[in-house]
Amino acid sequence: VLTARELLYVGLERLRIPYIKSQANFVLFQAGDRAVEIRDELRDRGVLVRDRSYEIPGSVRVTIGTRDQVQQFLNELEQIW
Repeated sequence: VLTARELLYVGLERLRIPYIKSQANFVLFQAGDRAVEIRDELRDRGVLVRDRSYEIPGSVRVTIGTRDQVQQFLNELEQIW
């Protein structure tokens, strides 16, 4: 989980997407007004994330999986970002 979380941080930074560092098995990133759109588009591509805008406006939660799963998430996110 630690290695996969670092991979996620590097990918989000490369895409210039703000995020909140975490000690848990998930990370929140800021998608702004596009949070629901991003969630839905990722779901359509087979990647499940959660819109958490009701807690922190514009935030999306991504659970840390394997390195391959994180890479798949980043690949799909890059295409729609």
